[in-house]
Amino acid sequence: MNETSVIYRYFLTDLLSNELIAEIPFKGVSFERANRRAGSFSGNIPFIPETKGLDLYEATMPGRTGLYITRNNKVIWGGIIWSRNYNVKDRTLSVSGSEFISYFYHRNIWQTIVYGSEFIGINTYEISNSVATITTQESHGFGVGDMVRITFTNPAIDGTYKITNVPNSTTFQYVSSSGNISTTQNTSGACRSLVDTYDFARSIVKEISLDLQGLNFANEEIKPAREEQASVIQKSKIEGIARLKTFEPHGIVVGQEIEVVEVGSDFDGFHVVTDIPDEYTFTYESPGSNVSQTSLSGVRFLNIAFRELISVEQYPTPSEAIITTDVPHGATVGQTVIIDGVDGFFSGQLDTSFNGRQTISRIIDSTAFAYQSGGILNIPRGPSYGGTASLGSKVLYGEYGSFTSNSDIGIVFSDNSKSGLYQDTQIFRGYQNKTAGEILEQYSTNIDGFDYRIDCDYDFTTASFTRTFVLLSSTPASVPEDGSIYAVTELGAQNLVFEYPGNISTFEISENAEDSATRFFTQGNIPDLGQDASKPYAAASAKDMLNNNSGRDWPLLDQLEVLNDVSDEFTLYQYASDYLYESRPPIAEYKLTINGTLQPSVGSYNPGDWCSIIINDDFVKSRLASDQEPRDDIIIRKIVSYKVTVPDAPSMPEVVELTLVPDWKVDQRGN
Repeated sequence: MNETSVIYRYFLTDLLSNELIAEIPFKGVSFERANRRAGSFSGNIPFIPETKGLDLYEATMPGRTGLYITRNNKVIWGGIIWSRNYNVKDRTLSVSGSEFISYFYHRNIWQTIVYGSEFIGINTYEISNSVATITTQESHGFGVGDMVRITFTNPAIDGTYKITNVPNSTTFQYVSSSGNISTTQNTSGACRSLVDTYDFARSIVKEISLDLQGLNFANEEIKPAREEQASVIQKSKIEGIARLKTFEPHGIVVGQEIEVVEVGSDFDGFHVVTDIPDEYTFTYESPGSNVSQTSLSGVRFLNIAFRELISVEQYPTPSEAIITTDVPHGATVGQTVIIDGVDGFFSGQLDTSFNGRQTISRIIDSTAFAYQSGGILNIPRGPSYGGTASLGSKVLYGEYGSFTSNSDIGIVFSDNSKSGLYQDTQIFRGYQNKTAGEILEQYSTNIDGFDYRIDCDYDFTTASFTRTFVLLSSTPASVPEDGSIYAVTELGAQNLVFEYPGNISTFEISENAEDSATRFFTQGNIPDLGQDASKPYAAASAKDMLNNNSGRDWPLLDQLEVLNDVSDEFTLYQYASDYLYESRPPIAEYKLTINGTLQPSVGSYNPGDWCSIIINDDFVKSRLASDQEPRDDIIIRKIVSYKVTVPDAPSMPEVVELTLVPDWKVDQRGN
């Protein structure tokens, strides 16, 4: 049914606070919604006296402005303005933006994060009355419900399981379908926990919303430059709010994570700043008793006269660094000291042995103290030129963050469901500075990946727009038991029907075998092997096409994908199988334009939805009759994105360009 009228409205908000700035009557609008990536927006507005009251310069500021589109009062698009262009000749401001997913590509993971666990050695294993018991060589940290992968033990033990019981820190149990196995010692076996794909995605989004606040660096050497410190000379606490004053202007901002050191046990630790009364003062939440205003000595800087490192070859016993100051240090065991200017090229020592934040482990005499060092070179006692040691009450904060007040753009989650699909441990090194968008994109396209998008709406209770991160499984847990294809209703494709003649305006199909494959190779990489050494690789073949029961046999058509992050041949084979599904010849591309005011209308479907296509055309009927489609009466495809061109009122309807993809892992040919 045709809609009688369509009204589009465009609202701009502050990206951080989400407060409404203005409603802008854009013209010449087109926008796109996409799956696993950010759809685009473009629109124009004249910069003339009649629009002066809209304050267009501030209202459309790139990088800090949110944009929402409503169609007949329903929110159908939300994103961020990233660029604009002003043409002085025609006095037109052109604005471009992308969906909120684009924000993830502007946020770096600058701290090392591990999802899952490292391998943990296994001491013993046994199976008794369908319960397997695994004892690890060290504390495993697993919990009931965690998924673990066990390798290199016994075929009856190796595999992926859900933990049902954790008797103690070095033992866990799961249900086993294998026969009894008596307690068996093991020296080669290992296990590690896996991460649910949905949990991973939600965790990444949460981390960037807090700018990785609360994560600790493994050591001083992997921190980004630079860490600042300010001398704290006064403290007080009233009704759970700590107030500290520094000797010099501190440069801290509201929402920044700081560490308070040697101010007092009920003040020290990591905190997030809540207020900056002036350039010398800051506050943060701190439970506990009130503390009246108290003066502190602040930081003392001492010149380092000599340094020495006694290296211990027996790992893991650490080396000991010895520092001698030019005046009595007054330090105590357990006190924090910051060493600076001792390591470096001009000191003749390139090994990081002395510098950084240290904890004093031994007082040698009034001018010498020691601490444990990660240095590996013996460094004989010698003079230090320009080295300093700082002791006393201070606040430490990084130029790099965390900046929690500037990192949350209000993205929430649709639910806390699990995907039931698990992947191996993922480690993201801080120095790599990968964006959250890159990580999500890479991880979602792995084996057992997921679809994702951000849906926007309006909450009348809070009178504000909302942004919801939605996760969708891109692969079902299993195919129908009888091996047949999914019914249209199982995919939900009956809810969205596009038909020609009907709501489809134009339809075009292109078939290409140039990049197709009937055999797909994947090449991995083992970093420790040299360039001339053989690399692991695997191949998957479309045997149903090489020996085609429903038509002519296909020739071998080879393709190759290099995966530098994969070394396991079984995993390489899984990737090869996935890529082969996507590359089976001929690769068909469908281009549809539809009337946006006919049902299903714009806003009633989303990227990731399945739809039905009915084309009354002889060429399409020929394709349906071949082995290229699993059904002989209807085409089923997933919507990966759609682009809407909005005619300037009152001309209608909208023109919608659909981008559709097959998903042969779900909807298989040849069945």
